[in-house]
Amino acid sequence: YDNPVARRRQLSSGPLGGSDIASTNNMVTPLNPKEFFQGTWRGEGELIPNAFLRWFAPREHFYLTSEAIWLSDTIWIVNDRFQFSSGRILDRKMFCELAAPDRIHVTADDMPLGADIVLSDSAFSFTPYYALVKHRGFMFRVRCFDQNTVDHDGYIHDIIRVYFAGLPVATMRIGPINRNHPRAT
Repeated sequence: YDNPVARRRQLSSGPLGGSDIASTNNMVTPLNPKEFFQGTWRGEGELIPNAFLRWFAPREHFYLTSEAIWLSDTIWIVNDRFQFSSGRILDRKMFCELAAPDRIHVTADDMPLGADIVLSDSAFSFTPYYALVKHRGFMFRVRCFDQNTVDHDGYIHDIIRVYFAGLPVATMRIGPINRNHPRAT
């Protein structure tokens, strides 16, 4: 191709030559979202501030509970609850939509510009996103890089690297996260 823009369009449209959301129900995804993102997930993690910031924000252990509520075959809500060792509780609601066979678009109150989740066979990662973080009465906008891997037992391990003004400020390590699927009735 002499035109790099035309080449990128062809590559981004995928092997089926389009991104028609209505046709996603018949496509095979690397991780099947309706099967994978279901039920209640539970795990533990740790918020690890950069060494230079630990006087301002110490390391903190937390528990995570995450529940998916499916509204249709392509749209669902995720309710997350983080219970920190300091006693602080963070409840958040994330809205998810299957946008392509290997891509989910998500938004949340603390993630107003949203992000995409890119699916593969044994991992999923968020495109870099901005999040709003409240700390000691102040609101900060941080940039996050979020990578999730699925181990051979089906547990999820999540690493979120957090930046403020281009400088690394913290890392969140979550996992193993246990995926409890509801039983069919």
